[in-house]
Amino acid sequence: MKTPPWGEEASTLHPLALLLGVTSLYLAAAKVGLTYAVVGSTVSLVWAPSGIALAALLVFGWRMAIGVALGAFLANVGTGIPLLAACSIAVGNTLGAVVGAGLLLRLPGFDKELKTRRDVFALILLGAMLGTMVSAAVGAATLAMVGTMQDPASVWLKWWLGDMMGVLVVAPPLLLATTANLRAPPARKVAEALCLLIVLVIVSVKIFGAPELEAGRYYVAPLAVFPFLMWASLRFRQLGASLVTLVFSLVAVWGASRGTGPFMTGESLDDLVQWSAFTIVVAVTGLVLAVSIAGQRRAQSDLRRYVEKLEHHIAARTHDLVAINADLHKEMAERRKLEIALIRVSEEQRRAIGAELHDGLGQHLTSVSLLCASLRQGLARRAQPEAAAMARIEELIDEAAAMNRSAAHGLYPAALEHGGLVGALERLADDVNALQAMKCVVRAGPGVQVSDPMVAINLYRIAQEALNNAVKYSQACLMLIELRHVDGEHRLILRDDGIGLDAAHARADSGLGMFSMRYRASLLGGVLQVTGNLPRGTTIAVTYPDLERELEEPHHA
Repeated sequence: MKTPPWGEEASTLHPLALLLGVTSLYLAAAKVGLTYAVVGSTVSLVWAPSGIALAALLVFGWRMAIGVALGAFLANVGTGIPLLAACSIAVGNTLGAVVGAGLLLRLPGFDKELKTRRDVFALILLGAMLGTMVSAAVGAATLAMVGTMQDPASVWLKWWLGDMMGVLVVAPPLLLATTANLRAPPARKVAEALCLLIVLVIVSVKIFGAPELEAGRYYVAPLAVFPFLMWASLRFRQLGASLVTLVFSLVAVWGASRGTGPFMTGESLDDLVQWSAFTIVVAVTGLVLAVSIAGQRRAQSDLRRYVEKLEHHIAARTHDLVAINADLHKEMAERRKLEIALIRVSEEQRRAIGAELHDGLGQHLTSVSLLCASLRQGLARRAQPEAAAMARIEELIDEAAAMNRSAAHGLYPAALEHGGLVGALERLADDVNALQAMKCVVRAGPGVQVSDPMVAINLYRIAQEALNNAVKYSQACLMLIELRHVDGEHRLILRDDGIGLDAAHARADSGLGMFSMRYRASLLGGVLQVTGNLPRGTTIAVTYPDLERELEEPHHA
């Protein structure tokens, strides 16, 4: 379960306890600040209570203004100023925090976690600079009225710089700590943070505590804090950068209280201005760098999540497409089986009709023909004139019988059952040769066998349709029918020497005959190709895989 931020945890406490906690923290920070005052007895390099007050109002709400006012009053009463002046200064300190918090909260989209550069600059300009101007103005005016200072403008500037440094140095770590999630960091990160803190303290003490660096002769020495600032920003983000600024400032305050450090020149106002300028640069650089790095990491994280989401979406869509494709293939396979079953039924019906025509109507016509022959012979013996008419009737009946046999043979070639596909093609060639329209030759390669009756009948129907077209339209003298088996594929090739057929026209031909041939070839899992010969003629080739077992009749569940 996700751990709530410290601020949410603290907000569940009793309001009075929270109020007293803010008062106590403000009072303690004020006492420490007065103890390490570097300008007279009242001005510190970093006035921490101003940062505490602003953070309390932003995190816990406006009720904390009472705690801030109470803490400020108790801190000022102990300095020996009149009671009314202490109340006035307390009101000014509270008002400065209220103004700063109000300006920040009225800014659309301001985030207390300082996630963007806009939030950082808003905290600096509105909270640290503008808000503290109010408290400094009230404080300086109060001291002027009670007659405890000579130069109100100088006092206001010192007061404002101290309060501003307090907001810049103390408020960011408090805001980030109270809004952060409580999670136990990895041991390696804890060790890295301790190492950073120890080295930072050592370097800071060397800069601000060494007597040889006093009197302002080594302004370049404080720049040594920037590597630690970058380290903290890269590894620990905004909280790390703000804590580096806080530790660095605390050591600087400690050194300044002892009169050491590169900013201690003896000119109190100049020292404070120089220190404030440097601290502003450090605070802004650290926070902006940390915010930029955090933003880059968030962008990378968002990009990774987007890529993962996109990959998941693609995987889901791919899975759906695979399932749809599988269903489509299954449906196509079922449709193909149904088509084959329909073709099988159709051929069985044609065979039944052909057998009925051959065995029924054919036998009946034969019987009628025999009867007519008998009657013709009787009429002829009696020299009856009707004998000639009866002879003509006999001829017509024989023609009808021949037409019946041809129709029966066309509906289903009986030769397929006796001589196989090769025998049926040879019988078909004999019928074409009997017409004396052109010569037809059948050639079958060695080992070519078509055992599946559905494959055989479909190939036969393709050859039958091609021969009919050739007889009607090709004006050919020779038709060659070949059956081959090449590289695991069967081929039926019909080649003539007629006037030829344009291949483009053949591909675009939507006639029933061409459609029927292509359809039957597709049922075999093959293709039908029509090409022109040189110098004349046409070739129709059906190529299909040797997978006749796929065309077996489907089993019913």
